[in-house]
Amino acid sequence: MVVLVPELTFLTGLSDLQKKSRAVKEVMWEMMQSPRQHYLRLTSLLQQIRDSPEASQELERWGLHLDTDIWRTQGHILPSERINLRHHSFFPEEDLSWHREVTKEVSISAISMTSWLLVYPKRLQQLAKDLLAALKSTCGAMGMQVGEPTVQELRDERIESYVKSIRSSLGSQEKVKLLVCITPRNRDDVYGAIKKLCCVQVPVPSQVINAQSLMGHPAKIRSVVQKVLLQINCKLGGQLWGVDIPL
Repeated sequence: MVVLVPELTFLTGLSDLQKKSRAVKEVMWEMMQSPRQHYLRLTSLLQQIRDSPEASQELERWGLHLDTDIWRTQGHILPSERINLRHHSFFPEEDLSWHREVTKEVSISAISMTSWLLVYPKRLQQLAKDLLAALKSTCGAMGMQVGEPTVQELRDERIESYVKSIRSSLGSQEKVKLLVCITPRNRDDVYGAIKKLCCVQVPVPSQVINAQSLMGHPAKIRSVVQKVLLQINCKLGGQLWGVDIPL
């Protein structure tokens, strides 16, 4: 047993309420600063310390001295790596992201979604239809095909309902190559139960989608569906992109 003193412990992470607010975006904005922005903020902090009599006295008491500028050294910039798709190669932008390119071009190896199972609660029936339509309209640009799934509609949203239905469907179908589940909320217990079933007990590639991620602006939903297709392609054995770095 480990006993922690409350006055000496601090809660880390964000609460569910904070995650739903602008706090996450603000934290990400703080983390994704450019090198120039980092430099300006550090030098501003050094300036504030130097202009503060209290801070200067505290540093002097400790025998510490801070320069007014950060240390400069000669750096080496590595050349950009070429990203290769099946019919197209490109160099990434300065932010080193290439989501736009890989969702508009054919992957090196694209595996189609055939013989797959779609599971969702009854109240999310329309959302499931919208997801299927979005998958079919988006997959072509990546070189994938999305066939008609075997649909399993749940009466409720309990963990037992998901597990029982999935187990029954996987046992009755000849060969299910992929399982796609829509969960009503970001519930770790449902996610964990589905992954345990599909990774340990009845092995099959699985994709769990939070219903909240499929709600909102059409452009946002399209972006989510594109990322889901990229993940599914990898899970089915496909290859998204490659680089020229030799073995």
